[in-house]
Amino acid sequence: MSETERIKRQILRALKLRPQTFWELINHQDGHLAVFFEVLKDLLSEGRILYRDHRFELAEDPGLRPLADTLCRTCGLGVELYGFWEEIYRKFLEATRGRPLPTSDYDQGFVRPVDTVRRVAYIYQRGDLEETEIFILGDDDLLSVAMGLTRMPRRVVVVEIDERINRFIKDFAKQEGLSFIEVYDYNVIEALPEDLKGAFDVFVTDPVETKKGLKLFVGRCLEALRGPGAVGYMGFTHREASLRKWFEFEKFILSAGLVVTDILRDFAIYPEAENRWEHFYETYEIMKKLDLPLPEVDWYKSSFVRFEVVEGPTVPPFDPPKDLRELYFDEESWATPLPSYLKDA
Repeated sequence: MSETERIKRQILRALKLRPQTFWELINHQDGHLAVFFEVLKDLLSEGRILYRDHRFELAEDPGLRPLADTLCRTCGLGVELYGFWEEIYRKFLEATRGRPLPTSDYDQGFVRPVDTVRRVAYIYQRGDLEETEIFILGDDDLLSVAMGLTRMPRRVVVVEIDERINRFIKDFAKQEGLSFIEVYDYNVIEALPEDLKGAFDVFVTDPVETKKGLKLFVGRCLEALRGPGAVGYMGFTHREASLRKWFEFEKFILSAGLVVTDILRDFAIYPEAENRWEHFYETYEIMKKLDLPLPEVDWYKSSFVRFEVVEGPTVPPFDPPKDLRELYFDEESWATPLPSYLKDA
């Protein structure tokens, strides 16, 4: 999906709520003034909108849902779940009862359910959910379930190594009649299947945060994107990723042909109680450094980062991890559990 097509959809869904002035409408789309003006001109010349009494209005039904607002009603900046999104959150809680618990074998952990739905709401806010094709690499957060409940995407493809999670998502999709959700067993070490390359408008991933693993995960996702206007989202922490690591990764993204458009700091929280991962701490590096009790607060948090393709994308050359230890561990992996298959290695 191109930048202008995304902006057109943002404008049309806002106008489906009510006629709006130029100055109101500009707040519901992502373009700079020049491109916003050109998109309005296109919509007017196509006969899809009208301009009367200093207000734009629909000339025909655009086939989109009216804008389901996500902006915080207190600050006007953050993401708040109300109306449509509050209902999606309620359904998500119900749908994810009995979800698989994290296993140390794949460095898993899921964010709070409310944060999963807030991520989906933000993806929607940016115009990247409705009528798009989405690639998800790793889905222990069950983002595909939340997306499915909205019934907005055209296609959602999950590639995930954990067969328990894959069965859970498949069962959910079958029960809900969501044929647009596809799930495949996949190990990121392996090459991405050819039929998934260049096929998607959006990717979402929460990569491992080692220097090499980070580029491997995101490199696979870049291979899945179509071209200019396509976007990516990822969780990225300040707990196991230094500013030097952020710096090197941002250079990687820029050289791939993408620009960072948004960073929402500590947007998602990993809940200690729900993850039930107390035994993970037995092998955490930080626990070897200090005499620490188990945490009494939810301390592990992740920022949500959005990228957009300006040219390409191309995957820059990088040194991939040579084995699973190098995939999961580097000098900053102080809160990563040792997988069972590496304990005696």
